[in-house]
Amino acid sequence: MDYTTELQKRNILRQNNAESNAITRECIESALIQLMEDKTFEQISITDITKKAGVSRNAYYRNYNSKEDILSKYLQNILSHMSGALKQYDPITQTKQAWVALLKVTEKFSPQYKLILKAGYGERLKMEFQKEMNQNITPGQHALYYSNCYWVGALCNILAEWVNNDMEVPIDELADIGSTLMVHGIQTINLYGNSCD
Repeated sequence: MDYTTELQKRNILRQNNAESNAITRECIESALIQLMEDKTFEQISITDITKKAGVSRNAYYRNYNSKEDILSKYLQNILSHMSGALKQYDPITQTKQAWVALLKVTEKFSPQYKLILKAGYGERLKMEFQKEMNQNITPGQHALYYSNCYWVGALCNILAEWVNNDMEVPIDELADIGSTLMVHGIQTINLYGNSCD
């Protein structure tokens, strides 16, 4: 028996299984997002998802434990793209470029983002983004931790409003507003006429 050939065959099978599982996950995620266009998240059953995805219940449970698990994984994908866009630029010296990159990613995922917000997962999105931003903070870095919380909250609220308003404000204009808010912070109260009255 040729052990080298047998190992090569097993490696090919593992690769095929991994590819097959990735395709199955993509089909399941797509099915859930498509179903959310017509039904509320709570109304969607596992049966609805598997039928729409064209996969068996076994395939579903091999990849996910629940509907919430699908949404969580999907959120991670969106956040990964958002985080990647932000990490390309220095938020201090390249503030506008960072905003433009973030807004372009948000625009790309806007139909799904809107459905996630509609399903009531806006807070979950914010929490996951916050976790991503604070993952490398060591105990005692309180200022950095709360600063990240502040900015994540601001970013998520702006993005949610923008998406819910069908992105009527052009990317360049919103990037200017966001940049001004980041650079001038509290001073924008006078600039924009904000008031607590």
